[in-house]
Amino acid sequence: MAGGDFCAEIVEIRRESPTIKSFWLDYGGQPLSFLPGQWLDLYALVDGKAEVGGYSIVSAPGARPGRLQLAIRDSSTHAVTRYLHHVAQVGDTVGITGGQGRFRYERGMGDRLVLLAGGIGVTPLLSILRHVYASAPEVAVTLIYSVSTPEDILFREELDAMSAARANIHCFYTVTQPLNRDWSGFEGRINRMLLDEVGVDCNALYYFCGPPGFVDDMARDLQLGGLAPEQLIYEKWW
Repeated sequence: MAGGDFCAEIVEIRRESPTIKSFWLDYGGQPLSFLPGQWLDLYALVDGKAEVGGYSIVSAPGARPGRLQLAIRDSSTHAVTRYLHHVAQVGDTVGITGGQGRFRYERGMGDRLVLLAGGIGVTPLLSILRHVYASAPEVAVTLIYSVSTPEDILFREELDAMSAARANIHCFYTVTQPLNRDWSGFEGRINRMLLDEVGVDCNALYYFCGPPGFVDDMARDLQLGGLAPEQLIYEKWW
């Protein structure tokens, strides 16, 4: 094992979009734990050298006992990401840590959540939404998810199914490059006008994650819109 606290086997690899693959890791009965929204470090041997990368966990805790899911965008410059996308196979083993970071949701933090996602920054928010759907029926969630094209929306069928099944879960998508004339959803980036059009709850907790510029813009715009700093929980993707 190249590093990490636990050994995990890659048991499933699936292409989710033109640039993103998901990976199910089996860590068996080891005492690994994580909270919805957290990330982990993943260690792999790349060209004989131990390398590490940090990735948000997409699955909800306990969704599959002894297993967790990552969704990772390809990168030509990141050693572990390149290895996972172009070398790793089902049956390979990697090292992982437990959940890390302060970006997380725990029951009791709030019963109204607004999740704002920029691109691949949706991954920790998916963990939160999946957890709420499975385990917290009293919690209301609005997800607003910005992508470049409709093909970039991850797990859309699942998101739409959750929204259809629960009256207090709502999922909205906005596309910055609507190349498909059949696209009938929102267009452009997430901004104050879009939040007003959707009708988000101004008393909710706001989780947002994405590129640094996206996070900075959201933090500024939300506070200018009257939200208190303690309502904002965010994570930057460097």
